[in-house]
Amino acid sequence: MKVKLTPLNIISAIFITIAVVMLFEKRPPSHAHVIDLKAILVGFSLVIAVVAFVSDQIFRKFIPELKKIWIIECTVILFTVLLFIIIKVSIN
Repeated sequence: MKVKLTPLNIISAIFITIAVVMLFEKRPPSHAHVIDLKAILVGFSLVIAVVAFVSDQIFRKFIPELKKIWIIECTVILFTVLLFIIIKVSIN
């Protein structure tokens, strides 16, 4: 089995690493009125990793050339980041 490195594989690995680091991170006890978002961020990171992995598998099934996969996946990542920036700016 030949392993192909793609942008969405890299994104999956990054977010799995973030989730694991946040899961095992030791924090000093915080104040009682502060909401701890650690579990939500770990879950969100794992969801992003799974979505990126599934999307990568779908792209691999329909696009046989590695060069085209890189171009399309980089474009998808760029548009997703731009969409998040536009939403964040419009909400604030």
